[in-house]
Amino acid sequence: MDFLALWFLFDYIYIVTLAHFCKLLFTSFSIAIAVSDLKTGMVPRIFFIAALPIFLLIIILQADSPGAQALALWANFAGAFFGLFIFTIAFFISGRRLGLADIWYSGLIGLLLGPLWWFPAIGIACLAGIIWIVVSKKERIPFIPCMAMGSAAIIILQGWFT
Repeated sequence: MDFLALWFLFDYIYIVTLAHFCKLLFTSFSIAIAVSDLKTGMVPRIFFIAALPIFLLIIILQADSPGAQALALWANFAGAFFGLFIFTIAFFISGRRLGLADIWYSGLIGLLLGPLWWFPAIGIACLAGIIWIVVSKKERIPFIPCMAMGSAAIIILQGWFT
C-alpha cells in the first residue's frame, strides 16, 4: 500500500464521528430486530435491554459540555417517553394489535431521534405499513420493519439537513 492510499484511509476514518457510529449501530440494530420480527413475529427483549445502555452512553459522549449533556439527555428522554407513551396508548386502543416490541422500539426511536424527529419517522412508518397492507392484502403485518424504514429515512434526511 502506498502512502497516498494510507492517507485517504486515515482521512476516511477521521471523518467518522461518534454520531456516525451511533447511526450505524442503530441501523444495524434495526436490521437485526426487523429480520427477527419478519421471521418469527417476535423480537427478544434482550435486544432492547442490551441496546439501551449503549445508546445512552453514546448520547452522553456526543455532547460537548456537561450542560449540553444534560440538555441532550433531557431532550432524548422526552423523545423516549413520548414514543413509549403514544405507542402504549395505541397498543390499548388497537385491541393489542401492536406488539410490546413495537412499543419498546418506538421509545428507542424517540430516544435517538428526539421528539421532533419521532413524528416524521413514525409517519413514514405508517405510510410504509399502509402500502404493505394494500400490496400484500394481509390484515396483520410486522410493524417493526416499517418503523426501521421510517427511522432510516429520517437518519438520511438528518444527514442532508445538518
